[in-house]
Amino acid sequence: MKKGPQVKSKPVPKTKGKAVAAKKPAISTWLPFGIALLLVLTTWYIYKPSLNNSFTNWDDPDYVLENKQVKEFDAASADYFFTHASATNYHPLTMLSLGLDYHITVKDKRIFRESDDLETLQFHTTSLVLHVLNVLLVFLFVFLLSRKRLLVAAVTALLFAIHPLHVESVAWIAERKDVLYTFFFLGGLIVYMRYLEKQGWMRLVIVGLLFVASLFSKPSAVVFPLILLSLDYFYGRKFTLRVFLEKVPFFILSLVFGVVTFVVQAHISVAPMEVFSVFQRLMFGSYGFVMYQFKLLVPLKISAFYPYPANGANGMIPMIYYFAPVMAIAIAGLVYLSTRHTRVISFGYLFFFFSVVLILQFLPVGSAIMADRYTYLSSVGLFFIMAWYLDQAFISKKPVIQTLRWFLAGAFLLYFMFLGMKTMEQTKVWRNSETLWTDVISKYPTVKVAYKNRGNYYGKLNQVDKAMDDYQAFIRMKQNDAGVYSNIGNIYGLRGETEKSLDAYSKSIALDSLEPKTWLNRAITYTRAQQYGPALRDYNRAIILNPGFLAVYENRCYTYREMGRFEDAVSDFSLLISNSPRNDEYYLNRGVCYYKLKKYDEARTDFEQCLALNPANGRACFNISVIFSDLKDYRQAYQYALKAEAKKFAVDKKYLEKLKTKGS
Repeated sequence: MKKGPQVKSKPVPKTKGKAVAAKKPAISTWLPFGIALLLVLTTWYIYKPSLNNSFTNWDDPDYVLENKQVKEFDAASADYFFTHASATNYHPLTMLSLGLDYHITVKDKRIFRESDDLETLQFHTTSLVLHVLNVLLVFLFVFLLSRKRLLVAAVTALLFAIHPLHVESVAWIAERKDVLYTFFFLGGLIVYMRYLEKQGWMRLVIVGLLFVASLFSKPSAVVFPLILLSLDYFYGRKFTLRVFLEKVPFFILSLVFGVVTFVVQAHISVAPMEVFSVFQRLMFGSYGFVMYQFKLLVPLKISAFYPYPANGANGMIPMIYYFAPVMAIAIAGLVYLSTRHTRVISFGYLFFFFSVVLILQFLPVGSAIMADRYTYLSSVGLFFIMAWYLDQAFISKKPVIQTLRWFLAGAFLLYFMFLGMKTMEQTKVWRNSETLWTDVISKYPTVKVAYKNRGNYYGKLNQVDKAMDDYQAFIRMKQNDAGVYSNIGNIYGLRGETEKSLDAYSKSIALDSLEPKTWLNRAITYTRAQQYGPALRDYNRAIILNPGFLAVYENRCYTYREMGRFEDAVSDFSLLISNSPRNDEYYLNRGVCYYKLKKYDEARTDFEQCLALNPANGRACFNISVIFSDLKDYRQAYQYALKAEAKKFAVDKKYLEKLKTKGS
């Protein structure tokens, strides 16, 4: 039998720095735009559930909710972001984008759903819009890379758009840096490809500016010059001195930002050598390299947290980690052998490897061995390989492949449907802190931080029994965490179990004596137990640790009042008023202290100021009535008592009759 024509995927010829592909029929001008529109609509539909998600208690407070500069969002904030690290990283453009979202959210409440908390719709919308733009950039990048092979570009972009491993980067507000740095990163690569077609210094400058913007969004962009060299390889450029010299400025920028990142993150915990051997560290890096590929192909058991393996009783870790280096070497060997026939596979793997090499845990950092977010950009390389060979199946003349092509098309269609459903399901995992950490616990029950963070979430909702269960589970894992003991103290306090509350706070302070909030909470508990001496010592310690901690003064003044130390209470209330001059309650309570000191004029002035700020405050009216009564001005006292009653304050009828009788 005569064989049909044989078509092989050949290396890109080294002709004048351009990749050459087989001639294809002209593509209708509207078709790429139609596909791009379909990609946009599909991506938006798949990720739309994420727009209803809330903040989580994993990094979101550091990035937004408790970030002073993000909340202020002014020229001083911008200056701060570019001159200081934020949230243990240096990414000023990311922080500016979050500041802008916060500014829009609080300035125009009308466009958001009603909620007691800060709205998240604007934050999630911005992240989703950036993801959609990245999908279009991937489409354009691969379209140019493959010499306008539309199927290759469309499939790569679709895989990138709807893959569930990318949910973490899009649906997690604190990961804004991923979608933002990728936007500038891909833009830089596209401009560089245009530079390779028609070289000119201006295009190279634009590439550099986009690279800088990517670095300002996330330090992971330092690998950009390595990806440029990979493009040179794919396009068949000769690696002359000029090719390397034009990359020198890019490598210098990478070095500078790499040093900055190292300095900023120098405090992040690294697993000590006695915990993991050098060989185990090699296994962890190899495991990550292999598992990222496996999960991109088969995205099952996706989790926001992948813990390190625990050493068994014999000091051994699971066998898959021992096989990981062998599998990594085998993959590298196969990729090398593929270079004899094509540059597609080697380029795709270079793109993937360079994008993840810095986060492979050869030097274990933190408590997670891998993270879904690291596949966001790196996946483009592997998706490009998959899309290329699907396209090859449709242009191949081999009878066997021609027979299987529609089977492959059907399999890919089912695969896309699976990815889409899995992604929609995964967006709901990020709905709030409870759904997030419950999902982690269901897959990895030994992840300690999951119990702590879910307990914190329950605690804020006053679901104290659930919070206590999670904290106790955390402690059973032999964890000495000051924050957890402090929160347990809060729960016992809410339950009225004073001694247990004090004991928990004391354990927290023994573990971390520099946290002013714990000293404050123990002081409040001592006050409730009428142990005023220890309470004042704890208040004073909290102030030493944080002189600007106004909550300490706010609680200490009430303790002073209960002790009858009204002069001291007045001093604390005066400090609070100087910081919050429109707080009517401060004037009301200082007025009470002045009254106890028989300083009636000062007391009356404070009560009147309270009414000026809050005309509905009936208690202030009643207190003025009491002052006039003490001064035997019963007519005025009676009038203010009536005003208090009109403001819905419960005035004793006997008191009213007494004033009316004496004032007549």
